[in-house]
Amino acid sequence: MANYNGIFMRSTLGQTNALPKPGALSSSPDIIPYGISPVGDPQTFFRSNYDSDPGKALDAKYENYIYLRGKNYSDQKIDDSGDNKPRLFWSKASLLTYPGDWNEITLGPNPPDPYPFSLVADPASIGVINQPYLWKPDNISNDHYCMIAQVPSPGYDNKIPDTYQIADFASWVAQNGGIAWRNVIVNNSTDTTITRKMSYDQGDTPSKVQFTVICTNVPKGSTISFSAGTVGPNPPIYLEPTTVSTYPSFTTGVVCSVPAPYTTDIYFTLAAPNGSDLTTSTIDIQAGYVSNQGEAAFALGFTHSEFGIPSPDEGYARIKKELERNGESSKLLPHHEMYLEQLSALAAIGPVRLTVVGAVNNVWK
Repeated sequence: MANYNGIFMRSTLGQTNALPKPGALSSSPDIIPYGISPVGDPQTFFRSNYDSDPGKALDAKYENYIYLRGKNYSDQKIDDSGDNKPRLFWSKASLLTYPGDWNEITLGPNPPDPYPFSLVADPASIGVINQPYLWKPDNISNDHYCMIAQVPSPGYDNKIPDTYQIADFASWVAQNGGIAWRNVIVNNSTDTTITRKMSYDQGDTPSKVQFTVICTNVPKGSTISFSAGTVGPNPPIYLEPTTVSTYPSFTTGVVCSVPAPYTTDIYFTLAAPNGSDLTTSTIDIQAGYVSNQGEAAFALGFTHSEFGIPSPDEGYARIKKELERNGESSKLLPHHEMYLEQLSALAAIGPVRLTVVGAVNNVWK
């Protein structure tokens, strides 16, 4: 056995930098599929849980976040960036041994594409990718997806073979400390799923910003969500998949403290039951500067009520009325409770006003 004195990518938990890597090779805990929820501080989070596997199943037809990490076993700092950047590929399992058929993921949370990914690790320390990779997998059947990561280190050749086929793929992974492989679980979608992208620029002034989704004529039972993977806001810009509970109008959102300067792409997803009529559906996505009484922008802003955002009590009354109108049980379901928690979080910021600083209208025709 030899030791790999670079940024080492494990195949299983508990491995050190010995080559060839022992044990199973297709479950690397250093390729981290994390689903549709971005991590607020990935550097701290993925270093702190290095001894566990925080990976999650991914969702088909949504933008998912994938992170990389590795431990530097050398006595020098390693900066993988520029031409030496880390690389991530996906493949169907049936094509795994054919590198020419792999698909490189180059999309990050913020333009440009390809995104300037980097991974930096001090000696004897764990390095984490600077921003997540974004990947929107399709539904898959009678097969599964795999991911292959390549993280360079000085003095080692971890290049992907320039051959039609890798004869012994498992042996190649086992012999290369900067190569990792992970089989990925993807939850297939049974809905009509539509994703849209909006660009956001905070400008020069940090502030609290409310990101609001205003739905009109969106079928009940649909889900709406949005996320941005660029690190900075607290909490991250993320609305978990939320079931549309009232018709014809439904409004929700989140409030984040956004630093400056800060730019990102925000991905919005509507998932409607198959066969839904979306010909009259519209969705407005708005970013509003949150101002308090005494601030100059307060007089120019709109209250939550003027924005069409119900209070928790109003939201509760609307849900109960909707249930009664449809002859359904009056007992609230978990998705109702989640929506009321979102309204409570919006109300908790106090008697503020919102000044719209960005908006996107999606007409689903």
